[in-house]
Amino acid sequence: MKILVCEFNQESNSFNPDITGMDSFEYYGICEGAQMLASLKGKPRAVAGMFDGIAYGGGTVVPACSMYSQSGGAVAHSVLEWFLEKTVTTIRQQGPVDGVLVSLHGATQTTTCDDACGMILEVIRARVGPDAVIAASADLHANITRRMVENADFICGFHTYPHTDYYETGVRAAKLALARLQRKEKLHLVRVGIPMIVPANGYATLEGPFAELMKFGQSLVSSNQLADFSIFMMQPWLDVAEGASTVITVAKDKETAEKHAIEMAMRLVSLRDAFQPRMYSIDEVIALAENPDTPKPVILVDSADSSNAGAAGDSIAVVARVMEAGSQVRTASVLTDAPAVTQAHILGVGQKAVFSLGGTRDPVHNRSIRVEATVKSLHDGVFTQEGPAGRGIVINVGLTAVLSIAGAIDVVVCHKVSGNGDPQLYRAFGIEPQSYDLVVVKACSSFKAAYGLFAGLICPAHTPGAAAVDLLSLDYRKLPRSFYPFSRLDNYRINDVIHGRPGGPGRGL
Repeated sequence: MKILVCEFNQESNSFNPDITGMDSFEYYGICEGAQMLASLKGKPRAVAGMFDGIAYGGGTVVPACSMYSQSGGAVAHSVLEWFLEKTVTTIRQQGPVDGVLVSLHGATQTTTCDDACGMILEVIRARVGPDAVIAASADLHANITRRMVENADFICGFHTYPHTDYYETGVRAAKLALARLQRKEKLHLVRVGIPMIVPANGYATLEGPFAELMKFGQSLVSSNQLADFSIFMMQPWLDVAEGASTVITVAKDKETAEKHAIEMAMRLVSLRDAFQPRMYSIDEVIALAENPDTPKPVILVDSADSSNAGAAGDSIAVVARVMEAGSQVRTASVLTDAPAVTQAHILGVGQKAVFSLGGTRDPVHNRSIRVEATVKSLHDGVFTQEGPAGRGIVINVGLTAVLSIAGAIDVVVCHKVSGNGDPQLYRAFGIEPQSYDLVVVKACSSFKAAYGLFAGLICPAHTPGAAAVDLLSLDYRKLPRSFYPFSRLDNYRINDVIHGRPGGPGRGL
């Protein structure tokens, strides 16, 4: 069995005006052919799980092309075309393949296509034909469209948020594809869509109602009622005409798959209001950090500016408010600001100057301020994540500097904030989060796995940015008004059920 593996992974934020170009993919990683296998095998990535799943099942891996970028604005469409050309060329050169495994994010938008992942699967399907098996992995925040389901036999989503099961999800996709190819089981996929988006920091799989729903799905798999399931909470900052939060189930018969998909979807709808997090104002968090009785550090969750959610990472709002309030609270923050980095490296360590900080990538949502700061340290911007999520992954945020403001505020300025939820984003540059009163973390929920181990208090805050928690404050132009939270969905009944594509080697056996 020859099974081709490819990857196109980027999460798009429709409200970030900064287009994601080829340079961003080159920065974070493009691998082709044998280099893809050598570079990604053994890493905590879905493609690595696919490699091993194929090998364990007796198949032969045909590595094609892997392209990965951090979340951001819409992808330049020419980048997607380049990836498709590389993938199709590999399929043609390698001859007929029995299957294709595709690692996707699932919420990718280009400058001309709102369903990039659907387009990828459609192009691959047209090339390999109706009998080849196509299985995809996707982020828990994917938008699973009809086009995707019509062209893939299986779609597997992460079961964890914060995401820690990249590898395992790739293995799941490989196992389902191999089961179909080896004609071991007759498997049916059902997709149920729900017109709902909710803030990404309003739920997690560590605890709470969403965790309980995930456990219920896992119990159906462990009891052999389902072969696989996924719950996709649609990335809420993706403004597209076709969108949905989605439940996918895979079972040996259509009736069982549909029954459990609808059951989990209705449970998900019933939880919609529970996904609205308790939010604090920036001033409230500062006051808590100033209080000597508050356990430290206080984590101010600036999820609206999370580059993990596609925001620019260039908001200086929290630092600005600390200064405006005249607070002496010891504060650590991080900022995407290439001009400030360049200025700091020209000045050198110990030098003081006036810097313009903030709003360099997304001036629509984020302002800039002028402050006097001292260059505390300079760095190359490379660090290794401590985890547990993504443990061992090497991150490069570009040339970096630490600026000290008013003696109490330290700001890591870099070319592109990445590894947001990992404390090494601070520790690698000489800032120990546990030594500060107030620590700004620009992430939605990914930080909880690491910061939850030592945080004194975690406070989700109302902050500006392209990934704002208050979804009603954003200018959605394509999503239907029938969506929650624009519509209450009272007395809602499931009416978006799609059965997986007919045909394929395992059908009817």
